[in-house]
Amino acid sequence: MPEKKKVVPSAAPVLVMVVLIGVVFLVLFFTRWIHDALTLDMGWLLTGFGLSFWFSGMPQFAANALPMILIGLGLSFVAIYVTGMSGDLLQAQGKTWPLVPALMLLVVAGILFFEQAFGRQRFWIIVIPLIPAISALWYLIDWRRQVEAAAS
Repeated sequence: MPEKKKVVPSAAPVLVMVVLIGVVFLVLFFTRWIHDALTLDMGWLLTGFGLSFWFSGMPQFAANALPMILIGLGLSFVAIYVTGMSGDLLQAQGKTWPLVPALMLLVVAGILFFEQAFGRQRFWIIVIPLIPAISALWYLIDWRRQVEAAAS
């Protein structure tokens, strides 16, 4: 008896649909048919997620699938921030909110990339001493800023 082959459906049509829906949201936002923050957010997130997922499915990026998806989502949040800063769409007190998830996603993606490049143990042997050094430098800069502000 011949062996049955497992048929795995391609994810490409679904990913194309996700990207196209995101592009439609972006077109609706930039043509000002629907000038709403939710339209902008959904457009960038769907487009970024769809493109990053599509790239992660390519053979040359298969080993880095998770970092590719995280980078796509992180860049989507950066795009939301850049687009929101160009207009009056985001309120003054909330203009920087997209940078928080963008930074978190991009840092995790960077850690995953460097762990694969250097090896997990070698990478953390380099990074762990840097954490208190960067914290001390941050504290020193903040202290210096407070001293200068008190002097003036």
